Amino acid sequence: MKKEGSVLTVVLGEELTRINSPVLMEELASYRDQDVEKVVFDATKLTHLSSSGVRVIIFCKQRLGAGPEIVFANCNKDIFDVLDIVGIVRFITFV
Repeated sequence: MKKEGSVLTVVLGEELTRINSPVLMEELASYRDQDVEKVVFDATKLTHLSSSGVRVIIFCKQRLGAGPEIVFANCNKDIFDVLDIVGIVRFITFV
């Protein structure tokens, strides 16, 4: 995880599940009120996203300051489909 200016970049591993989501959420919480305007999730390696992982994304949108822009970079179709099914693609930018 790296913050440059108002952009926080998070490089995701292969899975974002109930096992590792709490750790990521804790790390993200440390950036609360630090003027994060954009969170970029690098999903290049991500192949599995559980409901716990989805909660992490929602947490970013709701709890890091004034609702930062959420960006998914290099998101594969399966992960996009999960995000679409749960209805949160409307507030995510995909690049």
